[in-house]
Amino acid sequence: MRTILVTTGTSLLSNIKKELKVEEPNEAQLGNFLAHADPAKACAETNSLSRMLEEGDRLVFLRSQTEEGKLCAEALARHYRGRGHEAEVVEVKDLTYKESRFKMRGLRSLVSELAGLVREERRKGREVLLNATGGFKAEIAYATLIGLLFRVPVYYIHEAFQEIISLPSVPVGWDYSIISDHEEFFSWMDEELRTTSEVDGKLARMSREEREEVGMLLMEEEGYTFISPVGEALYEAYEAELELPGEPVLLSGRARRTYEGLEPPERRRFDRVFLKLGRPPIRRSSSDVLGGVTDCLVFPRGHVDERTFYYEEGGKVFVCEIAKHSDGSYKKLLERGVRREEYGDFRKWQ
Repeated sequence: MRTILVTTGTSLLSNIKKELKVEEPNEAQLGNFLAHADPAKACAETNSLSRMLEEGDRLVFLRSQTEEGKLCAEALARHYRGRGHEAEVVEVKDLTYKESRFKMRGLRSLVSELAGLVREERRKGREVLLNATGGFKAEIAYATLIGLLFRVPVYYIHEAFQEIISLPSVPVGWDYSIISDHEEFFSWMDEELRTTSEVDGKLARMSREEREEVGMLLMEEEGYTFISPVGEALYEAYEAELELPGEPVLLSGRARRTYEGLEPPERRRFDRVFLKLGRPPIRRSSSDVLGGVTDCLVFPRGHVDERTFYYEEGGKVFVCEIAKHSDGSYKKLLERGVRREEYGDFRKWQ
């Protein structure tokens, strides 16, 4: 089963006004036009869907927060329901004609909606495709970014040749280190609207280099700071990566005893570390090599208290030691040195 996510514009409205010579077409006129017009000429959405739609496909039309966008998307959903397809309409908040709101919030909302829908449909066992022909031009760029990050094929109609172009999903390995190294910060940003002064206070605790890295994924407007559309896409893809099946993580006898001796809140924080450790793209983009101190890798790096000493072998992750900055245990391990041959009795972390 497939789900096609369709960015939806207003070419349907423009075409019917031109064809019927009416200023304000009603629902009946829109429905009749779609029923009888050549799909390749009715609008951008029917043109592209006529080249890719299969029996049993589910359609989700993402529309702008405008009356014209609502009218067109709902007409298209009714039209395809009448042809036996499950179809729904999703409004993208702040995707409007107002330039600043569109740029700052609308595109971020689009990214969030697309990412959320991809994750939801995949949980239901559906194959997901993106049809980015309709809507604002910028939507194609961000839909393509989501396609690359989530390994979803993207389709659109080439304006000059009127041919459907497919950008296939590709197994690209993305660097999630900025998100992983500052996971708590981005999670905090994602919880609710944050004032610029609040955000500046958090950023002040980071090094200059960290502030510059994180700042690339932020935008400011009217006294508030947001995760940028690109930052939102990376953050959503990072969260989605954690939902995928991971590689087995095994704890040495010594690491397991340390883990079992932690208080429940501390144990939950290490559980999150182990979850990330089992995901190769996250693990490899946020690990450190410490040379002569240890023949293990150290994960994670960045603005967090927890540290693990680990190595990879046979598609499994072996954790020799776990430690924290705050209690001095990490420093002690660095002074003593950690060598993998000293550890055994590895058992799978549950």
